[in-house]
Amino acid sequence: MANFVLRRLLVAIPTLWLIASAIFLLSKLMPGAFGSAHLAQQEAGYYSRSDAASHDHSYRQFLKSTGQDLPLFYFSVSSAALPDTLYRVFPERDRAFLQKISWQYGNPDAAARFFRSLKTLEASLTETERQPIQAHLYTIYSHRNASELEEATACIAALLPADRLKHSQILENSALLLANSSGYTFLSPSMQWHGSQNQYHHWLVGLAKGSLGTSLRDGRPVSTVLAEAIGNTWWLLLISVCFATMLAMELALLMVRRSGRIWRSMLLPSLFLLDSIPLFVLAMLLLVLLASPAFVQLFPVYGMGYYSGYDQSWVQQLSQWLQFMALPMICLVLANLPYLTNQFYQSVSAVAGQDYIRTARAKGLSEQRVIRSHMLRNALLPVITHLSDFLPALVAGAVIIETIFAIPGVGRLLIDAVLARDYPVIVGIVVIVAIFRLLSHLLSDLLYALADPRIRTHAS
Repeated sequence: MANFVLRRLLVAIPTLWLIASAIFLLSKLMPGAFGSAHLAQQEAGYYSRSDAASHDHSYRQFLKSTGQDLPLFYFSVSSAALPDTLYRVFPERDRAFLQKISWQYGNPDAAARFFRSLKTLEASLTETERQPIQAHLYTIYSHRNASELEEATACIAALLPADRLKHSQILENSALLLANSSGYTFLSPSMQWHGSQNQYHHWLVGLAKGSLGTSLRDGRPVSTVLAEAIGNTWWLLLISVCFATMLAMELALLMVRRSGRIWRSMLLPSLFLLDSIPLFVLAMLLLVLLASPAFVQLFPVYGMGYYSGYDQSWVQQLSQWLQFMALPMICLVLANLPYLTNQFYQSVSAVAGQDYIRTARAKGLSEQRVIRSHMLRNALLPVITHLSDFLPALVAGAVIIETIFAIPGVGRLLIDAVLARDYPVIVGIVVIVAIFRLLSHLLSDLLYALADPRIRTHAS
C-alpha cells in the first residue's frame, strides 16, 4: 500500500506542475496588468503634465519591482513585423498602438522610432500647445491608413513651433515610416530567446522553494493571504460535505427498504424540485426566509468577525462563528443533497437485487443488518468515485456562497483577486484547488482499498 501511495504521489507532482504552469501562463496572457486600470482612470481626469509623468514613472517602477517588465517565457514566437522589446512598453494602450503601426507598416525599427518621437513630442507639450492639436493626436492613434497618418502629422507640423518638431523628430520619423513600409513582413515568423530572466522562471523557482509569490495588492506573501482565508472555506466545505453525505446515505437507505415505497413517492419529487433551484437562488431564499426581519431572523448574515475581540473565550468565538456559518452550511447541504442522494440510491438499488442479498434475507437476517452489513459495503465503490469528483466541484459552490454571505474565505478572495487582477493570488488559489483535487483522487483510491480487500492486495 505504501508503494502504491508513493507511485500516485510521484505521478501527481508533474500533473500539478502542468496545471499550475498552464494557469500561470494563461493568467499572464489576459489583457491588462495590475494597476493599469487604476492608472488609466487617474490619467483620464484633469492632471498636469508632471502628474501624468509621475504616475507613469511610479507604474514603471512598480512593474520592475514585481518582475512584470520581464518577458513571459524562455522564448517567444511572434511576427517579424513586431519589435523584439514590445513587452517592455507600458501602459497597455501604448503597447497596443506600437503593435498596430508595426503590424500595419511592417517595419518594426521605423515604427519604434516614430513611436518614441510621438511620446517625446507629447511629453514636451504644454496644455496651451496641446489643445489645438488634440484632435490630430487622436487621429494618429486611431488612423486606418497611411494618408490619415500623413495628413495628421502635417497638421501638427503646421500648428506647432519648429523647435518642438525638431526636438521630437516626428516629421522625419513619420516620413521614414511611410517610405519604408512593407505590407507582408507580418507573414514572417520571428523567434527570440530570453534565457532565465523571465517571469515564468522566477515563478517556478519560487514555487519549487515553496513560495507562491507576492500579492500585488498589499505586497504580502500569497501563502500568508491564503492562510488567512482558507480556514473558513476548509471548515465550510468539510462540515457541509460530511452532513450532506450522511444525510444522503440515510435517505437512500430509507428509500431502498422493502417498505420504502412511501418514502420514495415523497422524497424523489422533493429532491427533484430542490435540484432545479440554482445555488444563488437557494442562497437568496434562505437569506430572505431565515435571516430577514420580514420573516424569521434566526441567523446573522453580514459582519462575520466584526464583533470578535481578544477577551472572548474559545467557546464564545466558536458560538459566534457557528451563527454566521450555519446558514451557508445549510445552503451547501441542500444544494448538493439531491445529487448525492440519487447516486447513493442508484448504487444501493443495483446491489439490492444480487443473489447474496437474497441469501442473507433467506438466512433470517434482519432488514437493518442486510442493508448495513451487506448492501452498503458493496455499494460503496461507485459512491466513492462520485465523491472524489464531488469534493472539488464543491469548491465552485463555495465561491458563490462566500460571495453572497460575505464570508472571508478563499472564494471571496478569488473574486477580489480577479477584479483587482492580482494574478499571483489567482494562481495560488488554483494551485491549492488542484492539490485538493489530486488529494481527493488519492483518498478515493485508499477508500477503494479499504472497501474491497481485493483492490488492497492488488495495490500492494
